[in-house]
Amino acid sequence: MTEYVESNLHFHFSPKWAVKKYDAHRFFQGLAGAGLKGVDFIATDGQRLLLCEVKNYRRRQAWQHENPVDAIMAQPEVFALEMGQKVVDTLRGISIIGQYYHRKWIFRLLRPLLLRLAPNGQDWRFWAHACHLIQASENISFMLWLETEAPQLRLAQSVETALRRQLVGRVEAIFVAHNNHQPLQDEIAVRPE
Repeated sequence: MTEYVESNLHFHFSPKWAVKKYDAHRFFQGLAGAGLKGVDFIATDGQRLLLCEVKNYRRRQAWQHENPVDAIMAQPEVFALEMGQKVVDTLRGISIIGQYYHRKWIFRLLRPLLLRLAPNGQDWRFWAHACHLIQASENISFMLWLETEAPQLRLAQSVETALRRQLVGRVEAIFVAHNNHQPLQDEIAVRPE
């Protein structure tokens, strides 16, 4: 399993997923300078594209008295709008990356082969798959990992409903996972640091 640390949480992806920590990737650095936001991870198994955003609202310091999740509980729709915008910007970023690669004649020549190979390995294979998969929304899933001190089922449901309205036609499946209650347990395991 591939492991990544984000917001004091360890994410273990099943070996079938090729994963990029998008918000730390060199391409995102340039896109962020142009005002685009991005999710934390982009993963693909060659058939599906999974966008993952992580929000850890646990108090991490002894001096913190306020619960950080209170701010989003007051206005979950505003929070969902921000998360949805990250998805939209990420899809736009993948498209821009695809345009960048498409300018290279060798990439255009090798693209059919790259799409037959597994997406892991070099960037060319990964981005060839990602760019191909964003052409149809049924290939795309979004998972928002919402880590809180106590389970916030009502908040997770409110955010998921708002995200579904906002991202209709752009993403097929939306999951708001909270405190290790998530539908992708066979694909991704999460544990605190």
